Amino acid sequence: MKSLTIIIPLYNEGERIVRTLNILKKGVHLPGLFLDQIIFIDDGSTDRTVKKLIAAKNALKSALKTRVTIISYSPNRGRGYAIRFGGLISKSDYVLYIDGDLSIPLSNLKAFEKFISYKYDLIFGSKKKSGAKAVIPRSFLRKTVGYGHSLFASLVLGVFAWDYQGGFKLFSRRLIREIFPDLTIDRWGFDMEVIFLAKKLGYQSEEIPVVWSHFENGSKVKLLRDILRSVKEIFTIKYYWLMGRYTQSVPSISPTKVSAYSVY
Repeated sequence: MKSLTIIIPLYNEGERIVRTLNILKKGVHLPGLFLDQIIFIDDGSTDRTVKKLIAAKNALKSALKTRVTIISYSPNRGRGYAIRFGGLISKSDYVLYIDGDLSIPLSNLKAFEKFISYKYDLIFGSKKKSGAKAVIPRSFLRKTVGYGHSLFASLVLGVFAWDYQGGFKLFSRRLIREIFPDLTIDRWGFDMEVIFLAKKLGYQSEEIPVVWSHFENGSKVKLLRDILRSVKEIFTIKYYWLMGRYTQSVPSISPTKVSAYSVY
């Protein structure tokens, strides 16, 4: 049976992390995989996120009977940086990253089972593909912007995805080893970059509709700021591809590349 590491990037999630930990303690059922490790990546939080994680670590470890690691560094680098960091230090056959609020529950992993058995390299959850179900839906504005973003990104990048940004992606060790060192975007554009490269370079990938909830309170997404940033990142990815940037090896992330970090 193949091994799995779950990576949970966090930034100032002190108000919501207790709920997440309580859900995880109830058990993680993974079809066709065994849970080798959970890695919480604290991406430069300035609240009590790390203290709450440390306080709950032993109970979570005991409940799940698996390794639990907390990594904290400063300053904030972005979700993409945190996921790359965790992926490159993990040793499991597969890595799943999920958002800290568990807006896409782990029960959705059941739908990934067939593609895991077919040895797909990238399987990603979609809030927009036909069959997806919102238990707590987004506002009309966020929904419209989301679809517009996916269409714009697909047109510019030349690869199609219904939902680039969903925080529920499974990576094979092969993809992490071969693609992660070339990734350049540290923040929200990470998802677009990894999907783009996986599709362009011929890795087997599949987009799976998920059941999900939108938690408005505490959301880190700021529409205008993130739209402008995302547009810039889309064109950056396209430019790097046209210039051959992704054919050149770049230094991978390691703990020594982070100015200050702690492991618990």
